[in-house]
Amino acid sequence: MVLVLSIIRIYISNQIATSGVVLGQVQSEIDAYKMQNILLSEKLYSLSSLANIAEEATKEGYVAQSADFVLDGQIPVAYKQ
Repeated sequence: MVLVLSIIRIYISNQIATSGVVLGQVQSEIDAYKMQNILLSEKLYSLSSLANIAEEATKEGYVAQSADFVLDGQIPVAYKQ
């Protein structure tokens, strides 16, 4: 009986020790994903900034509008009756 309980105790201790190693590996992966998320967020903020968008538009050949666009002779939307 004592031998069986000793074997069960050793087995449970081994399982707990193995769980700690797996938990450490999972925690390391979570930390790596958090760091990657931070880096990708910073890259997104940088690429979506107005300065970057203006620079990319200039590279693509877009130019700033030099004159305002105004419609003359507007037709009323609703007529009085």
